[in-house]
Amino acid sequence: MSSHRQRARPPKRLPGRRISGPTLRGAGFSVATALCMAAGLCSVLLATTLLAVANPLWADGGTLRVANVPMGAYRVNVYTDPTPISPDSIDVSVLATFERGRGVALGLEIEVVARHVDVPGPEIRHPATRDQAEDPRFYAAKFALGSEGNWEITVRVKGPEGAGEVAFEVEVREPGLFGNPYLILTVALLPLILVGWWLRRTGSVSSPSSRPGD
Repeated sequence: MSSHRQRARPPKRLPGRRISGPTLRGAGFSVATALCMAAGLCSVLLATTLLAVANPLWADGGTLRVANVPMGAYRVNVYTDPTPISPDSIDVSVLATFERGRGVALGLEIEVVARHVDVPGPEIRHPATRDQAEDPRFYAAKFALGSEGNWEITVRVKGPEGAGEVAFEVEVREPGLFGNPYLILTVALLPLILVGWWLRRTGSVSSPSSRPGD
């Protein structure tokens, strides 16, 4: 009895719907859009956080140090750069107003005196003038302290309707890496840069080649 070997036939391919190119591209576009939106949100939140840490409160001269101190008929507010203050530059700004809401006081003589608390040495004296202030309502003195450490800042005010002085301490040291706004911007944009690089790399590797008849 002879045996016949039969060759197995390949199974028939069932008809089905072929996923078209536009659908794949649409899905890829949705993923890319979601990634870009997420990266953009992360960049905004990161930049806001870093700037808030680096610069906690700004006014004409920066952070409020003395609030509404009476000196005769005047009420004195003093601002400086935010902590930590750089040894190379300090901005001491003074806003003097009259009591009982009579407006901003002008024609005053204001002197700023800086003294290192930890290291004995000569005092640094500078007049505060309206010409140095960015806001015309303020008096400002801008100078360099020269060294790190704790410094005592004394503001002396003298005018036709009163005089007085007030003192406070500030911390002086180098601001570090995140004191640089350009570095903060670079770090904040890093998520967007990485997402863009990944999308470009993925698109160049897995992009479908065009076939005739498609």
